[in-house]
Amino acid sequence: MNALARRQWFNGGLFLVAGTLATLAWFGSSQDRSAELPPLLDLAPARIGRITVERPGQPSLAFERRAGRWWMTAPATGPANPALLEPVQQLAQTRCELHYSAAALDPKTLQLEPPKLRLWLDDREIRFGATAPTDGQRYLQIGPTVHLCPDRLYRLLTSAAESFLAPSIETLLMKAKDSE
Repeated sequence: MNALARRQWFNGGLFLVAGTLATLAWFGSSQDRSAELPPLLDLAPARIGRITVERPGQPSLAFERRAGRWWMTAPATGPANPALLEPVQQLAQTRCELHYSAAALDPKTLQLEPPKLRLWLDDREIRFGATAPTDGQRYLQIGPTVHLCPDRLYRLLTSAAESFLAPSIETLLMKAKDSE
């Protein structure tokens, strides 16, 4: 191998090492920033006792925790599907990098007045607005602050109310019988 080829391999290796280090530094700094951000609510998900969802044009949803299990109380009643309510509870601990003073923004433009959806975790209201045109994140208003957060719940919270009920053993048996 001549000197020019060795130098090209050496330069390529240095370029690869520098690129790897830059990538690690960039990912490390973004993870550090998110850990420093406060959660949306000072509310532990395990301590939430009531969830209410006001959905314009659809029936409101209401859930309450009874003896450690979630129950749907409106529009239907029965045991709620805990897998669907887990991400709703986790919203309290979500950390969103961008936030603004609500007084400095136009709530009608962001569809926060009237909101597209209202979610109450116990007595704490979260108003859901439009999604940002650039990255699809959703505007969430909590008190005097508007946060721009990943849009993980809107579709779930606007889905059919019956989907929030936990399947009963009878329903599962009937589906198994139908598939035979």
